[in-house]
Amino acid sequence: MAAYGDGTIRWHRMSDGAELLAFMPLADRSNWVAWTPEGFYAATAGAHGVLRWHVNRGWGVAADSIAIADIPGSYRPEVLPLVLQELEAPRALGLAELAKHNRQVMLRTNSRMPPGARLYLLAVGISAYNEEYAKHLRLNYAHRDANDLASALANTQDSLYQVRLQMLLDRDATKPGILRALSIMRDGMAAGDGHGLAVVHFSGHGAMVDGKLYLLPAEVDARDEVGIRSSALAADVLRDELLRFAAYGRVLVLLDACHSGAATASGARVGMDSTALRNGLAAGSVTVLTSSSGAEVSFERPEWEHGAFTKVLLDAFDDPDADLDRNRLITALGLTKFVASRVPALTGGTQNPGTELRFEGTLFASGAA
Repeated sequence: MAAYGDGTIRWHRMSDGAELLAFMPLADRSNWVAWTPEGFYAATAGAHGVLRWHVNRGWGVAADSIAIADIPGSYRPEVLPLVLQELEAPRALGLAELAKHNRQVMLRTNSRMPPGARLYLLAVGISAYNEEYAKHLRLNYAHRDANDLASALANTQDSLYQVRLQMLLDRDATKPGILRALSIMRDGMAAGDGHGLAVVHFSGHGAMVDGKLYLLPAEVDARDEVGIRSSALAADVLRDELLRFAAYGRVLVLLDACHSGAATASGARVGMDSTALRNGLAAGSVTVLTSSSGAEVSFERPEWEHGAFTKVLLDAFDDPDADLDRNRLITALGLTKFVASRVPALTGGTQNPGTELRFEGTLFASGAA
């Protein structure tokens, strides 16, 4: 970026010095005009006539002067921010045209999502913790929670999204594996058009050690608190990863990490605080649902073949009560209300999910008639 004596500010591409954008405030201090070298511009009402194309006609012939405002298609205020984002006008123009087209498709089809919107899911379920250091943490249905949620999204959401699934079950759900999967999701979101939805689902154990919160991957060393601190996925690390998503779309985090039996092999309890976990992860466009609140335990039972939280999530796709507007769409508010009422009903009031709702709008298609 460079400033000039006439008050004009110009942005240049670092790689080759090419000018990307110029901004000039007018002398009246209330109007301004900004433009690209190609002639796309934005301006306040009092500055539309300032920019002109000057065309030399040769020696002894007066140059032509044509107002840019008289050239159709030149006024493109939506393109200019994209120029700085993409560092070139052609790609910025293409993205602006795509966004314009998507808005028209949404209007004409009465759709709540633009064509080509993508849903990215990472489903992590750990029932069988490693035999050497964490055998005592075994669960019965966490792997089924992840598997069946991934299957439900794959089978019900193709009317709204292009669905991209990743699933990590039991021994594959390592700390490096989870972080690598999150990186793949982020790259996919970054390559999209800002209409993506990322869903991160974790069913397994969580722990609190020395006031810090952790999710326990399959290879966790749960012999003692030192082992957990050194081998588990810290909640603040997960939060940093989620915040990187926020610039590219919405993020929905579904956590069932408060099962009974969270302890070290030596017997020290390391129970999770669901409320602290939820509050610590929610931010910007990151909405978080946890299976319980405070120090409540999350239940799984043979008659459900799932944890209570995931069973209710799965029920939501086919239950009209999750569709508040009766339009075959499940909004963020509709999902959170459904989960908040059904999980306590299923568990006799002993398990109460918590929500940090940071965005509204359509989340999922509903299969309910």
